[in-house]
Amino acid sequence: MESSPRDRLQTASRIGALGFVALWLLSARLQSAIPFWLPFAILAAMEVEFVVRGIRDRRADEEVEPVPNARRLPGADDADLGWVETLDDEGQPTLVPAAPRPPRTTRGPALLMLVVAIGLFAYAYRIDRDAGWSSVASAEQSRAEERFTAEAARIAGRDVRVYCDDAYSFTGVGSDAAGVAFISRGLSYLEPTICRSLYRLAFEGELGQRDEAAFAITVLAHEATHLRGIRNEAETECYALQEGVTLGRRLGLDEETARALMESQRARDLSDASVARLDYRLPEGCTDGGRLDLSPNDDRFP
Repeated sequence: MESSPRDRLQTASRIGALGFVALWLLSARLQSAIPFWLPFAILAAMEVEFVVRGIRDRRADEEVEPVPNARRLPGADDADLGWVETLDDEGQPTLVPAAPRPPRTTRGPALLMLVVAIGLFAYAYRIDRDAGWSSVASAEQSRAEERFTAEAARIAGRDVRVYCDDAYSFTGVGSDAAGVAFISRGLSYLEPTICRSLYRLAFEGELGQRDEAAFAITVLAHEATHLRGIRNEAETECYALQEGVTLGRRLGLDEETARALMESQRARDLSDASVARLDYRLPEGCTDGGRLDLSPNDDRFP
């Protein structure tokens, strides 16, 4: 049985929607530009329509009275089976093979699906190109790495080097790390998205998404704290939240904004229940006046 134009259009639309959701899941910039509920609302609406139409079609089939089975010769109603009724030379009705039905074209839905797919990929590519680390000129990337290195050295208290991990050799999906530090070598690599957020703040004077900015500052401070010689992840995270206030100010933020970002990051650290973040769970001493407080005489924390 050939599908109806509506069925083909729905299939093309569902494929396009699935492609959009896949791109949204893979693109951090799409996730920041489009609320998380929209892609799933699109899929949910399409699935609801699919279920409702199926129920309606089933009810319609139940309302049709069944025709009892009976053996008979093919008639006019059997044209789809290859027979049509006509008159012979003597004027008597007779059955002859029907002319083949021209094939139905499916170019419309296929073309629509192709256009939707190309549009989604073009949109995601433009967002990533304009907002990603690769959008920064090579000379500017080098200048940014020098700045990040200088900031990390101030926290580490020694000569270190910070690079942006363009090839995702140490960060990203493969290691599930936004930053990595090699303490003995005084070397750290940051995920490109972290570098882009820091560059936006330090060189473009833009805060961008507050959660992204808070996380980027914390990551740089975290890896710099590791380079100081501290290996424990939980203690390092606690120190990084405190160092992040001063680091944020050096990158261009005012005191209140820098402190508010670190407070929001601390709240996320405390509420994070994922297994991957268990090592980063803030210890009990990470409080105002606690054993990990870098400024015990100050009543503000971090």
